[in-house]
Amino acid sequence: MIKKRILTALLIGGLLTAGAPPASADETVYVTTGPVFNKPRGTTGEQSAILGHLGRLVNGATGGSTIRISLYAFGSGWLADQLAAAHRRNVNVQVLVDDDSVNAPWMYTAGKPVRDKLNAAFAETPPAGAAYGTSWFRVCAPNRPCLAAGTGGVNHNKFFLFSRTTGSGSPDRGEPQENVVVQSSGNLTTWDRETGWNDAMTVVGNQALYDGYTRYFGLLADSQARPDGSARVSDLAIDVEAGPAKAYFFPRSSTDVVENILSMVETPVTGPDGKPLATCHGNTPGHGTADGRTVIRIANGHISRPAVAEKLWKLADAGCFVDVVHGKLADYEATGPHRETAYWLTRSTAKGRISLHALNNGGREDPAAPGVTGTTSHTKYLLVEGSYKGLKDQKLVFTGSHPYTGMALTANDEALLKYADPKVHDDYVRNFRAQRDASAAETQYGGAL
Repeated sequence: MIKKRILTALLIGGLLTAGAPPASADETVYVTTGPVFNKPRGTTGEQSAILGHLGRLVNGATGGSTIRISLYAFGSGWLADQLAAAHRRNVNVQVLVDDDSVNAPWMYTAGKPVRDKLNAAFAETPPAGAAYGTSWFRVCAPNRPCLAAGTGGVNHNKFFLFSRTTGSGSPDRGEPQENVVVQSSGNLTTWDRETGWNDAMTVVGNQALYDGYTRYFGLLADSQARPDGSARVSDLAIDVEAGPAKAYFFPRSSTDVVENILSMVETPVTGPDGKPLATCHGNTPGHGTADGRTVIRIANGHISRPAVAEKLWKLADAGCFVDVVHGKLADYEATGPHRETAYWLTRSTAKGRISLHALNNGGREDPAAPGVTGTTSHTKYLLVEGSYKGLKDQKLVFTGSHPYTGMALTANDEALLKYADPKVHDDYVRNFRAQRDASAAETQYGGAL
């Protein structure tokens, strides 16, 4: 999840201003719907792509607007500085983090300074004639998420909400955009930037989606403010339909959201003759795959839910092509039902085996480059290309903070975002292939295909 190396001082000199257009281009739209990916082991700019994107959104927030952040681990002093500056120009900044962010040993030198810096800034008295935002920094109770009932879970969320921002790095440059949702897979730490592969899906101008996330944030904050636990829930069955987007919020105790999503692939597609096609044949031949098979691609840092693994095997057995890049994967050494995950994912199907690619080499040194260590998949996305809910030629992305673990389903605060758009899907496919290539390249020093 998180390693011990934490962001203390960020080296992004000029990141927010480099390449900026002339100040006269006031009507330029700087933030649009689509994903941003980091590239661990890439250049400083490539590693910091998501952080730079968030910084431009924060610095582009207009006076009187609101920024809401729910995050597992916040260790970026640099972004904390940008949030403090936004507060001082009358932006309302609301930050909610897990207790691990300030009290876990591996966050001690980064999380507490962020908390202290923001609390100090938010407590400042504005000078005469100035107005500061109404801002706060709150921490979930120790050893508990903010909203999910029970113990042992965490606030694993990684989303950022902006009511109004230019996204340019300045509130005075560019056309302000409203209702901006950023759903990320990564935390604000050095490890997430330099070693973990992460994504951040941005959706602009979708008020229904923004309102759904804002409502969920309100539930998290309200529960955090009630130490008696009276606002905690065990089954948050809230799905928000919002045009091409759909949000799923957690915890869930009554259903497995990912298993249900995969079940939608099984819905038969009607062929030209009016008869249902075979399961997993949901592409026009040549549109997605040469033979019309549906493709399921997954890049997930942690997979251990047997129900999800079994559903993937059944879809592969029915004819879907299932391609998986994984970080941590429950194996035959796992205790209890989790060992079934490896059984299903490695079992032969009628069409062959599921394609598995291990990408969990963070900390392992490349023998060809002393001092350079490998990378780890930390994304949590699922891509469907083909059949879905009885429709063919679909291109869907499901991404967020939600790994395929039991804790993520029933014990954590989590969010999962669906987005239906061919271009967005294809952007994710390119990232998936880059992760798969990294898996193959890093096999020599610790990975396994």
